[in-house]
Amino acid sequence: MPDRTAALVLAAGLSTRFGGDKLLHPYAGKPLAAYVADTLAPMPFGWRIAIVPPAPSPRRALFAERGFELVTNSEPREGMGSSLALGAQHAMELGATALLVCLADMPNVTGAHLTALLAACGDGDAVATGFEGSRGPPVVFSSRLFPELAAISGDRGAKHLLAGATLIEAPPGLPRDFDTRGDFDEQ
Repeated sequence: MPDRTAALVLAAGLSTRFGGDKLLHPYAGKPLAAYVADTLAPMPFGWRIAIVPPAPSPRRALFAERGFELVTNSEPREGMGSSLALGAQHAMELGATALLVCLADMPNVTGAHLTALLAACGDGDAVATGFEGSRGPPVVFSSRLFPELAAISGDRGAKHLLAGATLIEAPPGLPRDFDTRGDFDEQ
């Protein structure tokens, strides 16, 4: 894994469908967001970055305690696209050659899957996770796409950049979505 790769966790969302802070809600014994942070923390990235809401937010401590650099999304209402743009801009400033993007509400991401994504990164500008005929995060973007990612706004993500992406199939359970309290009951 290149030491010039930045790992990015998007963790500034408002959890509007959840009715509280879903990223801090307990899942199998620890806060939901702790799973992806704990998976990334021991991996040899050049940088670990978390896009977080403004202080005071306990999410900031969760990521800081695990060695992540915090980048504040001062306008989390702008949506996930704004967090992705902030992360890509920061990766450009750091001189990263690739950006691994993870969502904080995906606790079933494994180090083995992330390693497979990174290993395929030399095959093109993007490597995405494939699941149920779709493609999405976790995803790796080469630095050639950083300017386009930094220009994303609002809640528009980077799906348009994944059309020709190399796909690595998701292991069972990885794409599980956590949006409502009922999703946690299915653990």
